[in-house]
Amino acid sequence: MSAGVAAAEPVEVLWLGHSAFRITGAGGKVIVIDPFLTKNPRTPAKYKDLKALGKVELILVTHGHGDHVVDLVELAKMTGATVVASFELANNLVALGVLDGAKTIAMNKGGTVAPLGPGVKVHMVPAEHSSSTDLPGLKPETTGVRHVSGGTAVGYVMQFESRFTIYHAGDTDVFGDMALIHKFFKPDLALVPIGGHFTMDPERAAYALRELIRPRQVIPIHYGTFPVINRTPAELKAALANAPIKVLDVKPGEALKF
Repeated sequence: MSAGVAAAEPVEVLWLGHSAFRITGAGGKVIVIDPFLTKNPRTPAKYKDLKALGKVELILVTHGHGDHVVDLVELAKMTGATVVASFELANNLVALGVLDGAKTIAMNKGGTVAPLGPGVKVHMVPAEHSSSTDLPGLKPETTGVRHVSGGTAVGYVMQFESRFTIYHAGDTDVFGDMALIHKFFKPDLALVPIGGHFTMDPERAAYALRELIRPRQVIPIHYGTFPVINRTPAELKAALANAPIKVLDVKPGEALKF
């Protein structure tokens, strides 16, 4: 490194259990993904108090199911963060009065936004899953429905100053176009579900990682929260066999820097 050239700031990735993350990038910009904390049995007690997250400037929502958005409304109001979600989910929540339209970005797969400035690009990418929502605050007696359309489920690719790229797969099964996520973005770190039942299991996740996404490192997510998603990182490691992908067996509440 040349004299006078500062080292790039690390990206901190804090797993909060299930699919929830707090990611801190250059300049201290903070992104929260899929805020399911207060009722999440795997979230450490400290973070069940949403104030413990500190400042939050951007919230990314992969889909509307409760185990991904139960704390979305409160966290958005408390922090003033901008919320990014799929077109139907974002607009329906704004129409219902639970999100501020001026602080909500409705987009779709293939779109790119940079609400934190040019140093952090957020790309919305496909996921193979369903989406609807029954967020607290919805009133079936007035809306006539319990579940509001959440449009389509998605994933996100986050590029931090063109030096580190994270792919959050959301809830998904393996699908062939994951190969395009590798081709277009070449993720350094993938956050992928392994629990089975609602998403891919360790064996299908291993195929996705080894043959399609091909990241350098992976944090397995969406497992162990409920009895029905009882698969483990050890099973993912076994399924990956000798593939050159490092499995980071992170515990909820543990932060890693890259």
